[in-house]
Amino acid sequence: MELSFRTTGSPHAPAIMLLHGFMSSNAQWLANEQALSRRHFLVMVELWGHGDSPLPDESAFSTDEYIRQFERIREQLGLHRWALIGQSYGAGLTVHYALRHPERCSALIVTNSRSAFGRLRADRPGEERRAPKRLPASDVELLRRLPYHPINARRFPEYIKQALVESADRMDPAVITRGARLSAELDCTERLARVQASVLLTNGLYERSFQKDLAWLRERHPDLEVADLQGGHSVNIEAAPGFNSAVLAFLEKNA
Repeated sequence: MELSFRTTGSPHAPAIMLLHGFMSSNAQWLANEQALSRRHFLVMVELWGHGDSPLPDESAFSTDEYIRQFERIREQLGLHRWALIGQSYGAGLTVHYALRHPERCSALIVTNSRSAFGRLRADRPGEERRAPKRLPASDVELLRRLPYHPINARRFPEYIKQALVESADRMDPAVITRGARLSAELDCTERLARVQASVLLTNGLYERSFQKDLAWLRERHPDLEVADLQGGHSVNIEAAPGFNSAVLAFLEKNA
């Protein structure tokens, strides 16, 4: 099985691999494609069981297999190097790729991420959620009860929300358990400083719980570049113009 991906922009332009978060798809980048593809060749990859990517058995849900898949895509497209953009869950995977293949990563951009920086919340109270009062009537209802299902998004343009909801509703619930097991491997809070490429964190200020995590990161990684934007967890959607401008300026300077 192979991860699904889609490209846009000139293949002769500097390349960027974009990786969305949990319960998302390549629709995550609808507000960014036009601006970013004017200067870059975009390679938008979908996680296992998301969008058009297949659902393999549990053995494929590993950082090693994801990194192997990213390398397969890069080689298939004939790319020597690329910048990486990881959103939420995807951020943890892009950090691991940058650590494993520094010669292939020209720059790294991440968003607010509890996968990449999960250790920071280990002792945080209030993370537990109450069990449902009744069993769901269908897989779709089960999925829509999850707090990160896009049906719960409040600040998305309607066309993006609709595309993300349709994709999430098609997911097999097995993706949740298999993906959740992998999330424990994605933490890289202590290893972020070992990334050789320049790193930009696009910070959605509306996600208040992440601001304490960010303060911790800034203290321990003083060279980390941060762009504070008026958005939440999906800052690339909710603050798309600012996100696009920050990404382009950062890549112009560093990649």
